Amino acid sequence: MATSPNLGDSVFSEYETDFETLTTSIAGKLAKDAREQRGEARRTLLRRIEMELEEADEIVGQMEIEVQTADREEKPLLQGKLRQYKSALSQHKSDIKTLASTADRDDLLSTSTSTHVTIEMEDRSESPSGVSQAQAQRSQLLSATDKLTDGQRRLEESHRVALETEDLGAGILRDLRDQRDTLEHTRDSLFEADGSIDRASNTLKKMVRRAYQQRAVTYGIIVILVFLM
Repeated sequence: MATSPNLGDSVFSEYETDFETLTTSIAGKLAKDAREQRGEARRTLLRRIEMELEEADEIVGQMEIEVQTADREEKPLLQGKLRQYKSALSQHKSDIKTLASTADRDDLLSTSTSTHVTIEMEDRSESPSGVSQAQAQRSQLLSATDKLTDGQRRLEESHRVALETEDLGAGILRDLRDQRDTLEHTRDSLFEADGSIDRASNTLKKMVRRAYQQRAVTYGIIVILVFLM
């Protein structure tokens, strides 16, 4: 039941390669694409980056399991790398939250500016009647207020989704830790079972040797009795 001493490191290296490829892609999108795009295009890109972050989070969880099962000599090195990857992942999550908030704020400013321009244009083309102008202006202000309220609601919804995503990630990590504990318990049980089998095998061998010895003694007694008769 021996395990190759480099197996854990090899699996960790595979996860490490996947993580670095994924985070390089995320960093490139955060540094350039997400900052250049606006509106729905930016929100779509941010959702795609969030999915990649979830995948990177899962890879980190797998690396945690590999670190726990690594040899004592290589464990400190792997733990150091794992801390670096967690820090990089945390920074990317912070960056995407900032960009998401900026995107919502830009949308609000764009909506507010558009509403302001519309009000001025319609004021110039409105009827000379002061009452009609006041009514139209009031209606337009109410519409602008509704749009600002809707923007605030979207901000709150984005915050809620971010919290739910964080809770989901924490739940996944807890499940992975439970699975790791189960695997370690199973491994320990297998080691104990292997030791029990070895002990039982030795006991059976001793019993067989004693049976042969008793059989030889019995044959000897029979031979002596035959000669005496």
